[in-house]
Amino acid sequence: MKLPFIHKAPIIFITIGLIVVSTAILSFFSYYYTVGRENIVETSLVQSNFKLAANYIDRIEKELVDNDLILSRMVDVDEPSKWPAMVAAIKNADLNVDQVYFLRPNSDWPLYPPYSYNIRNEWGAFRASFKVKDLDLDQRELDQPHHLHMEKANKYFFATYIIKETRKGTRILVCYQMNVDKIVVLLDRLLRDLQDRFYVSIVDYDSNGVYGQPLSRSKYYVEKRFPNTLYKWFLQMVPRNYTEIEQRVTNQRRTNLFFIIVSMSLTFFSLAIISIGWRHDRQLRQLKDNFIGNVSHELKTPLSLIRMFSEILVMGRVKDEDKKREYYQIIYNESDRMSRLIANLLDFASLIRGVEHKHFEKTNIAQLVAKALEAYRHEIQKEGFELNLDSDPRVPDGFADPNAITMAFMNLLDNSIKYSKEQKRIDVKVWCDTQFVSLSVTDKGVGIPVSEQQKIFEKFYRGGDPFVHKIRGSGIGLSITKHVAEMHGGAVLVESEPGKGSTFTLKIPIRETLHNS
Repeated sequence: MKLPFIHKAPIIFITIGLIVVSTAILSFFSYYYTVGRENIVETSLVQSNFKLAANYIDRIEKELVDNDLILSRMVDVDEPSKWPAMVAAIKNADLNVDQVYFLRPNSDWPLYPPYSYNIRNEWGAFRASFKVKDLDLDQRELDQPHHLHMEKANKYFFATYIIKETRKGTRILVCYQMNVDKIVVLLDRLLRDLQDRFYVSIVDYDSNGVYGQPLSRSKYYVEKRFPNTLYKWFLQMVPRNYTEIEQRVTNQRRTNLFFIIVSMSLTFFSLAIISIGWRHDRQLRQLKDNFIGNVSHELKTPLSLIRMFSEILVMGRVKDEDKKREYYQIIYNESDRMSRLIANLLDFASLIRGVEHKHFEKTNIAQLVAKALEAYRHEIQKEGFELNLDSDPRVPDGFADPNAITMAFMNLLDNSIKYSKEQKRIDVKVWCDTQFVSLSVTDKGVGIPVSEQQKIFEKFYRGGDPFVHKIRGSGIGLSITKHVAEMHGGAVLVESEPGKGSTFTLKIPIRETLHNS
């Protein structure tokens, strides 16, 4: 029983869409419930690692703040004469300090150490990072440590500063420039017990390693910034066995996904075959319909002319002998045109069945082309075309099928005539080299886009130019021409540019013996 609606595009697309959607929904829920439990475990592990990182950052910050409080207690701003001794004591203590500066909150010049030629470079480097006017000191509390953390091109800068007040009410800004290398040693001491279970690294904003090498991101990667002290740096952590964890999860998911993917692939593959087959069938039916219509028109035109002029001659309406000869010539030309069309159809039918009829004989292609042109030159020139032949007299004889070569040449010539517009000029050239005899037909017609220059040799294909579709044609001429070339072991080439014309070249190998063919 035939179902008339199965060839309708909307029904086909809706059916395929329903199958795809149902398969996708089934696969989604299968995957979701399979890996859902694994995702919960992974999330819990990441959250646990994040809490652990936060605890270690709190531990480091507490150590640094306790160190700042000790530094604060070692300074007495009421006794400037003892500042040198205080600074020396701080540097000698294990408190990670490189230098101590005493400044007024509203000045960029030091109270101690006093500015001199000897400290100009050290003081210049310090002022480049520690800019008093940018610290908003009016909003800072007295005797509370504050931190300045800067990233410099070649070296990091870290300082603790405290605003103190003398008994007379004068405010003094005490700045402790910290030794970054010693801080890294402190970090190593506090993070050492963590490194048995985790890869640990501390990086800056640009992911440059400060302590350890930067870690690559993974599912179990954790990163947290220091909030108050080393606020330009980040602590990174990854479990040492994360690759094993990821591998176990990956293997499990791969196993689960394998069967889902296989089933989906088979479904989609089957649908693709159905869709391609349906599209091909639809296109083939459309092409056949167009082919039948075009061929019918191609046959109807010469038949109408033959019938009309033969009827005039039979009824004796024409007395003038020149007119009679003209009508006889039209009948002959149109019958020859029909013969060529039928020959094309028969050859095309053989091509479809995969049957080749070779009738090779000693042939001179240059003479064959000249003879064919001579027979049709008057008709072509009558349509307003300028026809030029450039034939190399050195073209040798060779074994080929003369009827097939003539048919291929006439197909190319017929296309040049049909698809030429205002510039009606056709150049035919025959030449040879050591291996091939080449036959080219050049016109000044509509031309062919690069995207279509291979498609035009396909069965039934016609170009996308609207001008082409206005001209009747069977769509098999170039397909047959290519078949003739390949039957001889040669090829047909095309060079074309839209609006500037086309050159088709038929290359036929030179065969001196019938055995080589």
